[in-house]
Amino acid sequence: MPDASSQTVTPKLGDRVKLRHAAGMTGRIVELRGPLGPGGVEIYRVQLRRKPEPEYIEVRADQIEILPASN
Repeated sequence: MPDASSQTVTPKLGDRVKLRHAAGMTGRIVELRGPLGPGGVEIYRVQLRRKPEPEYIEVRADQIEILPASN
């Protein structure tokens, strides 16, 4: 039986995520770009809340962490 650390969770559209190696930057997944990264790694488009307009960034699946849903 696999342990919990070996299970991976696939991010979905609308999930809130934290960008690893970026001091506290969070955003929301708005698009799955596909397996465009090195070795076929999934690429996600993430919307960052900025004023006056939101910004978008594309990141590899291993560069994001899913944040727990807030109630």
